[in-house]
Amino acid sequence: MIAAVADCSQTASDRFACRGRDLRFWLARFFPYCRFLPLPKPKADFDLLFVFDTAVFPIVSEQSGQELRRWLKRQGQSSTGLYAPPGKPFFIVSKSYFKSKHLALKPGLIRSLRAKSRPELLEFRNPVTFCEPLRQPQEMEAALAAWQIRQLQKRGIVFENYGNFYLEGLMPIGRNSVIGSGVTIKGDCRIGKNVMICANSYIENSRIGDRCVILPGSVIRDSLVEADVQLGPYCHLRNGALVKKGAKIGNFVEIKKSVLGRGSKAMHLTYIGDARIGRKVNIGAGTITCNYDGEKKNPTQIGDNVFIGSGTELVAPVTIHSDSYIGAGSTITEDVPRNALAVARQRQKNISGWVLRKRKKKTPQHP
Repeated sequence: MIAAVADCSQTASDRFACRGRDLRFWLARFFPYCRFLPLPKPKADFDLLFVFDTAVFPIVSEQSGQELRRWLKRQGQSSTGLYAPPGKPFFIVSKSYFKSKHLALKPGLIRSLRAKSRPELLEFRNPVTFCEPLRQPQEMEAALAAWQIRQLQKRGIVFENYGNFYLEGLMPIGRNSVIGSGVTIKGDCRIGKNVMICANSYIENSRIGDRCVILPGSVIRDSLVEADVQLGPYCHLRNGALVKKGAKIGNFVEIKKSVLGRGSKAMHLTYIGDARIGRKVNIGAGTITCNYDGEKKNPTQIGDNVFIGSGTELVAPVTIHSDSYIGAGSTITEDVPRNALAVARQRQKNISGWVLRKRKKKTPQHP
């Protein structure tokens, strides 16, 4: 069995985080064939032990990683020594060496190994390089971004700009998805298959279903987006928004703590807060749910197949029943029955000649 420990006794770099994860997380990804042991560990249960100094991070390419694994396979239980690559970003200790030198699995192990006799050098055709995270954060960032790209490309994921994206750890992203330039994905996220995430979009603690299209500049936080949804550009989902299959959300639309039903659309300049919206609802430009009365947030209920005209204000709590229409420019303060047309606006009044009289008053009078 191959085990590993990351000994942080000599440096504060164990607290260094890169791409949203600490160095132990990244060591476990670069060395997936090791079982990482916490320190202190009373029982030395291993055949070969990797010991990492977190002041120095090893950059293992795919080729050098393969060479190292082949070497480890040849060693097996027969290894009896202490080994390290040039530069010593880590040590490899055999069980017999560990016992003969009276070593212990506790903080300070890396210091003990450095004080021992010179280790046998591991020379590979593709050498293991290393960087110091606290002194070389840019090199560390570049190495981890390159590793993320390699892993995700194996799933057919396409990056539009290899040098300009931010992804924490290695999140589940479905096959054949596209990550645009400047995209940020943070927290606990899951991205489906064949998803297009366009430039400068921000996703945090959210689920994105298959075949979604997220147009540029969209922000999605703490929300759930089902399959075949189109978002943006420049929309904002937050605080538990749920967008159901086939819905569309357009530019400058904000949805907070609400459900947008299957096949429904809100395409322009709209705020939807604390609302439940049914299927195949059309929400016109400039619609607002007036959910806050100064003391508490109130709900808005909208049934299926509702048409809401542009510039509408829905003063919650209010229910718009299925198959109803709201005339443009209305302020709705009462429930709307099914199959009804609701119009709530003053009758237009035209005052003839008003502009001419106003201009005449402004014209200076000469003596």
